[in-house]
Amino acid sequence: MKPETFIEAVGMIDDRFLNPEQPQRRIRHRKRNRMLAGFAAAAALILLPLPVMTAFGADTAYEILYRIAPPVAQSFHPVQMSCTDQGIEMTVISAKRSGSSADFYIAMHDLENKLPDGDWDLFDSDHINIRKDMIGTCSFSEYDSESHTAYFVTHLETMDGSQMPKRKVTFSVSSLLTGKLRTEGILDEIDLDSVPYEPETMQWPDNQYIGTSFYSGAVPDPAQYRFLVPSAEPLCTPAPGVNIRGIGYIGGALHILTEYENNLETDNHGFISLRDSGGEQIGEMSAVSFSFWDDTHRNHLEEQIIPVAYEALGDCSLYGEFVTAEPCLHGNWQVTFPLDDEAVSPTD
Repeated sequence: MKPETFIEAVGMIDDRFLNPEQPQRRIRHRKRNRMLAGFAAAAALILLPLPVMTAFGADTAYEILYRIAPPVAQSFHPVQMSCTDQGIEMTVISAKRSGSSADFYIAMHDLENKLPDGDWDLFDSDHINIRKDMIGTCSFSEYDSESHTAYFVTHLETMDGSQMPKRKVTFSVSSLLTGKLRTEGILDEIDLDSVPYEPETMQWPDNQYIGTSFYSGAVPDPAQYRFLVPSAEPLCTPAPGVNIRGIGYIGGALHILTEYENNLETDNHGFISLRDSGGEQIGEMSAVSFSFWDDTHRNHLEEQIIPVAYEALGDCSLYGEFVTAEPCLHGNWQVTFPLDDEAVSPTD
C-alpha cells in the first residue's frame, strides 16, 4: 500500500449515501432527548441484560440496542480491526477524525488467490452505523495484483459542520463483485445492410417490465410500442455475459435487443450507440430504451429504440460499451474501530 494512495483516494469518492435516512429535525430540548435515550438504553439493559439479549443472537442484540441509543450500543461492541470470511480478509488500514469529518481506509485481501484480478465493487452492500445527522461515502481506490488486495476509502462528515465525535465505528460488507471487465468497440458481427424491416414483434407482459430510459419529454408508455421477439440463439456476444438477441426496423426506428445474463448477481450492463461514417452518434437525444426481465426473472433484457431512416443504416455502425463481472461473492465481513485525532492502524 502506498501512503500517497490514501490521500488521492479521498478525492475520488463517489456521491453515494451510506445511510439514506433523512436527518431528524433538531429541537430545543436536545439534552432532554439525550437523557431519555440514555434512560431507554439503561432500561433495556436492566430489563433485558446483555446475556439475555445475546440469547437472541449477538447481531440482533446489537441492532436492538443501536436503535435505542447508538453511542451505548457502540460502547458494548468490541474493537475488531480485522475479520475473515469466504477466504477474504477485511482489515482497517487506517482511521482518523479531523474536525467535522473522518476518513478510514479498508483493505480486502484474497487469502486464497481465488478471485480474478481487477477492480472490486462492494455491490452496494457496505453499511456503516452512523448518526442520522451524518453522511458518508465509500469508493474503490485501487487493486494490488501482487498481494491480491483491493483498497476502499470511506469519508464521513457531520451535516451541520459540528465536531466529529470520538467513538467506535462499525463497518460491514455482505457482497463482493470481482472480475469487472470493461469492453467497448464496433459490433462487426451485426450487418446493418441487412437489418430486417418490420420483423415479427410482441408486447412484453407487465410483470416483466423494469423501467424506461429516455432524455426528455413525457415518459414513454411501453404499451404503445412493439418489441422484438428474442432470437433462440444470440446474434452475437460482444462481451462475457452480454448477448444481442434481436435487431430490426420498426415504425421508423432501429430496435436493438440486448440480454445481460444473471444481472442480479453480476450487475452486467452497457449501452449500444448508432454511429455514422464519421463516428458521430445518431439519434442520441431522441433514443429511448425499455428494460424487462426474461421468463426466469434472472436475465435482464434491454431494447434500445433509435429513430433513423432505414436507408441510412448501410452507412452506419453499432458501437457497444459494456461492463461485466463474475457472479458476486456473498459473505459476512465486519470490523469495529475507534475514531480519534491520531491515525489508528491494525497495530495500535
